[in-house]
Amino acid sequence: MNLITDDFIKNNISYLELRNALKLAFRESAIQCPPKLAYDYKNGVGREENTVLLMPAWDNKKYLGVKLITATPHNSTIDIPYLNGLYVLFDAENGMPLATMDAKLITNMRTAATSVLATTFLAKENASSVLILGNGSLSPYYIAAYASMVGIKKIYLWGRNLEKSQKIVDNLNLIDSAEIKTVATYKDLVSSVDIVSCITSSYDPLVNIEDISKGQHYDLVGAYTQNMQEVSTDVVAASNVFTDNFDVTLEHAGELVKAFSENKLTRDDIKGDFNFMCKDDVSKRQTQEEITLFKCTGMALEDLVFAILAYQKSVRSVSQDK
Repeated sequence: MNLITDDFIKNNISYLELRNALKLAFRESAIQCPPKLAYDYKNGVGREENTVLLMPAWDNKKYLGVKLITATPHNSTIDIPYLNGLYVLFDAENGMPLATMDAKLITNMRTAATSVLATTFLAKENASSVLILGNGSLSPYYIAAYASMVGIKKIYLWGRNLEKSQKIVDNLNLIDSAEIKTVATYKDLVSSVDIVSCITSSYDPLVNIEDISKGQHYDLVGAYTQNMQEVSTDVVAASNVFTDNFDVTLEHAGELVKAFSENKLTRDDIKGDFNFMCKDDVSKRQTQEEITLFKCTGMALEDLVFAILAYQKSVRSVSQDK
């Protein structure tokens, strides 16, 4: 079985090719991924619920993969990654394991690539500025992924600890030319940027209706349970909402669940999922003034696409070295 290292993945997989691979997979709709199995558990530390996830997927051809991952909110206070786990890729024909890799890295990179893929369909034409709310383990990946997006010139990073944000930016090694800045406060900046990406574990809205402006795109990632929330339900109601997956996200994503319960959103109001967005290369934004919102909780399809890409590159690399 091949152990694919983090260094190999970082040095050989770009966000552009990952986005293209994801877009093709959603367009072809060939990968099967049953609902993720998620279990909350207490660890005696902090008030947050911890989660263990099991996420299988297969392509009905050559590959089957399974991700086992833990999400531990309290880790942000003790400088340990929020997400940890393993990914195992199997040969679907004989059931033999082909490769294993760090599920944390896969999750971070594919989550960032997925957000930017949606943004390419939903942000307004000539969008050039991004505000990232949250400076946890996902933030350097989101900076890199948005920096790889055509047209992005400025990226702002906010977190509750400014020193931590600056350290993240200082440690980046990007070839893309976007200007990256940290900010101590974000409220005055929210309304002036084209894209707002939220990657926090917040239980209270970071963005309210008075903060938003016409033409913006909101990328919501962090609130993956029903009691989490990164924007108010009024923001949801004011937006054209898209999601990665109808079946899972609409039942678990805090902002959407609360908007449903307050009768500010119905299932019929959701404009589309990734299968809809990726069916062609046409923007899914109807006007330049509308507000779009993408809510993502993650899919096993995205992990499998990443793992296959990493494995195939690893095999080619070994062949070239011989």
